[in-house]
Amino acid sequence: MFRKLFHWIDEQTELVTLFQRFMEEPLALGVGWPHVFGAIALFLFVMQLATGILLTVYYVPSPQAAYQSTAYLNSQIPLGQLVRSLHHWGASAMLIGVLVHMLQTFLWGAYKRPRQIIWVIGVFLLLVTLGLSFTGYLLPWDQKAYWATVVGTRIAGTVPVLGLYITTIIRGGPNVGALTLTRFFGLHVLIFPALLIGLIVFHVSQVRRQGITAPWRRVGGEADVPHPGLFYPDQVFRDAVAALILLAVVFAIALRVPAPLETIANPSSTGYKPRPEWYFLPNFQLLTYIPTKWGQWGEFVGALVVPALGVVALLLLPYLDRNPERRPRRRPFVSTAALLALGSLLYLGIAGAQSGPKPVQLAGLQQQGQKVFLDLRCESCHGINGGGGMEGVDLAQGGPRSPEMVAEKLRTPAKSNPRSIMPPVPASLTKEEFESLVAFVSAIDSRFQMPSEVAGLIPNKPLSHYEQNWFANHRYEVLKDPTVCEQCHKPTFCQSCHRNRKPDSHLHDWLKYHYGTARERPEYCQVCHEQSFCNNCHSTALHTGDWMHRHAEVARTGEQTCLQCHDRNECTTCHGGGKPLSHQQPDWEHKHGSAVGQARGLPSPEAKAKECETCHTAQFCTDCHQGARPKSHDASWMSRHGTAAKPKPQACVTCHRASFCQECHGGLNMPHPADWIISHKDKGSFAAGSVCYRCHDYAKTCAQCHGEAPPTPAQ
Repeated sequence: MFRKLFHWIDEQTELVTLFQRFMEEPLALGVGWPHVFGAIALFLFVMQLATGILLTVYYVPSPQAAYQSTAYLNSQIPLGQLVRSLHHWGASAMLIGVLVHMLQTFLWGAYKRPRQIIWVIGVFLLLVTLGLSFTGYLLPWDQKAYWATVVGTRIAGTVPVLGLYITTIIRGGPNVGALTLTRFFGLHVLIFPALLIGLIVFHVSQVRRQGITAPWRRVGGEADVPHPGLFYPDQVFRDAVAALILLAVVFAIALRVPAPLETIANPSSTGYKPRPEWYFLPNFQLLTYIPTKWGQWGEFVGALVVPALGVVALLLLPYLDRNPERRPRRRPFVSTAALLALGSLLYLGIAGAQSGPKPVQLAGLQQQGQKVFLDLRCESCHGINGGGGMEGVDLAQGGPRSPEMVAEKLRTPAKSNPRSIMPPVPASLTKEEFESLVAFVSAIDSRFQMPSEVAGLIPNKPLSHYEQNWFANHRYEVLKDPTVCEQCHKPTFCQSCHRNRKPDSHLHDWLKYHYGTARERPEYCQVCHEQSFCNNCHSTALHTGDWMHRHAEVARTGEQTCLQCHDRNECTTCHGGGKPLSHQQPDWEHKHGSAVGQARGLPSPEAKAKECETCHTAQFCTDCHQGARPKSHDASWMSRHGTAAKPKPQACVTCHRASFCQECHGGLNMPHPADWIISHKDKGSFAAGSVCYRCHDYAKTCAQCHGEAPPTPAQ
């Protein structure tokens, strides 16, 4: 049945025939176990593809979810950490396989004519493999991933003139962020694998076309080499055995040393000191030997020019080395240059590895304190040089510390910081355990690293804590079943945040700062407050357009609310003992009429506030003016205003200027002088509306002399 199926497939595509021809390739005498490294590199690439596909099922390429999805895969998915560890260590193994394969090709002189293009393709395979490793750096979005990418992409900025543009293109902006992560993810899972597959197909097809190089034969002397073996089964067996051995080694490493995952990336962290992976250490160490006075040019030469020259030398090697001999000792110049280059790389790599921070040797009491530190899960909140949590301060910064200060902080964290959510050390600690913990924490400084047994671990969180809005929803989880929190948290943990049934943010002076939080993250308010609660408070507290009309009532009934934002001096400054500043000027009442007129005569009263109505309602003005006059100016005020004005002239000056009074008193020579009877015919007028009628009633006063009918002016 299968024979017929293969026969039909071969008739349609000839794939079976092509596969048979490939597998039946004759092998030159001497080809054997040393030639398995190419197949090993190919096998590791296939393993990377398989594990990478499994990882993408759970991975989310965004700064908000990349770390959480990686941590979720590590801690919640069955065999998730194993798959990620296989992918992590497989990347290093694949690069080693490519390098060893290239080194073997060089030693055997297999890059010489007619196989120059095979070597060139191999160089490009090495570059793409390095690109895969570099772009895979950032994807976990932990501290090492973020800061190593920052340093790596900053190197591109050292290119003269074009550096800024190149860095911006790589990062997707001025800084490493969401666009950088998206671009690196696309390169890592799409572009580079596609390039690598294409180059591998071309590379293998050329090897199949030219054949595997016979060991130690001069160029042009391969025609008489016998070919006693076949690729299948001879070389396939060797390749399969080597691949299985390597798979077992990588599998053992993945089980014993899980792929590291530090704390989530923190762009504001200044204490983290990133270090590259082992394959970039030579370049990293080379930069330390370049004088700092060279500045950007020195970094450009060390980071880009020197590696670029090395790549160019590799690409041109088969065309520059025309010596027909393949044995290394018969190629003294090229072999010596290769030994120098390889020795330099090894020296720089080893020096770079040794230049890292050395583990601090802890004394006996400090060792015990480190164990207490880990037993209490202090690393969940406090990091050490980037390893550990970020809720608390990184203990490597600002150390060493005073033991007395550390002891006080551990016993009463809220004494130095009332907003601290750090719980005090348990009372169950013995005196010796407490003293050892103090000794360890006091000694921590920039030389320390998080203990290796926890450096790559993260707090084991429940599934609900991986949801993006878990904090906003946790109130409802607690209401449904309070024991949910008690499974992980002690009551003191919740109380440290919710002191006196208030969240920590609602301590002293919180009201004056809550607007910014409520505007940017309203879901934080909604954890405890319904929208109606906010509306009821805002209806009185918010300073809307009419707040001045009602602020006196609000200030009386909710004085403490006002004092959350305002100091009492602000009230005194505004009111000045009962008046605003504008009303403290001696002649303000002379001006207020014109001010009212200007305010009421604005072309766009809807768009411009009326000055008086800022503080006064219309009823207030009516109560004083009763339409157009103050209360004192009733129908009979003229007959008695002289009596009122004489003892208190300032009462008139409140509203009237002296010129206003002179218009009346000057023209009529008021009040009545001694000769007023003689002159009153000329001064006065008996017509209706005469100024005399302001004070005198004709029937009661004038009729006694003039009769019942008023005389005409001519009389």
